[in-house]
Amino acid sequence: MPHQPPADPPGVKSVRTTDVDVARDWLKAAYGTSLRMKAPAPQSSFWYTRTAAGPVSLSTLSLPTDYAYTTDPLGAVAITHVVSGRMARECADDVTQAGPGDVLAISQPHLPYAGRVQAAELRAVTIPLALLEQLAGRMPGRSARPLRFTRFTPVSDALATQWKRTVDYVEETILALPGESEPLVIDAAARMLAATVLVAFPSNAHPEPVLADTRDATPETVRRVVAFIEAEPDAEIGLSEMAAAAGVTPRALQYAFRRHLGTTPTAYLRRVRLALAHADLLAADPSRDTVTAIAHRWGFHHEGRFSAAYRAAYGGPPRRTLAES
Repeated sequence: MPHQPPADPPGVKSVRTTDVDVARDWLKAAYGTSLRMKAPAPQSSFWYTRTAAGPVSLSTLSLPTDYAYTTDPLGAVAITHVVSGRMARECADDVTQAGPGDVLAISQPHLPYAGRVQAAELRAVTIPLALLEQLAGRMPGRSARPLRFTRFTPVSDALATQWKRTVDYVEETILALPGESEPLVIDAAARMLAATVLVAFPSNAHPEPVLADTRDATPETVRRVVAFIEAEPDAEIGLSEMAAAAGVTPRALQYAFRRHLGTTPTAYLRRVRLALAHADLLAADPSRDTVTAIAHRWGFHHEGRFSAAYRAAYGGPPRRTLAES
């Protein structure tokens, strides 16, 4: 029977079983309408774990046997890292074979696909289309072609390595934090994974520039977004939400900030949050508060980068500010 660990943290689901029928039923539910599985060796252990990082899920699956499946469109983007074993997947007219160390996008999000797995351990990250489209600069509610990959593997070995390191960092540094992480940290982690997909896997996600983008890059656009940021600096906001607040495209917003402030909207947001972290450090109690907790409160999940940015802005390390408060 499956063993469900009694103490899974919030946002984590795990299952481990040596019962082949339980493993088959789970795979059918997870992968879709058709599944064929060879009988694994007696007492072979199937295990699966899934952790949520906001709207993004990170999963690891291992089953020491061979199986094949077909499934309906995901409606999301799934990136898989083959840790061991082998797999192949087919989507439309593309067939991709993968072995240990390989990384691949599992399908076009809007198309069905099929897969064959040979005694593999797989690490998968699933990202909602809406988040990728936001980061790519697509406007919510505007009609556009479905997001489509033009290549199912990273454009270089370096970007494949970057993807694996990013997943490791999110799992080992952010999701492994004791207790529940600050919402802004989790939001930043989800956006970091989505941004890495857009860099590593070529696609049609980015909209073409239009004349209105330049026309809307006005001081008024900047003023609206500055007011929006300063009114809700603790909200889970990104480029898409800022553009919607100003009623312009994300590209127009980027043009406006570069033209009138010499920076980007997201850099301005980080500057505002850094100032709020500074204010919290000045008001903190050194016997109770920590630099790490205050940095996480304002969405800075990498303490070294937070310290470097803080030193550049305020002339000294955050620990000194906390000690002198």
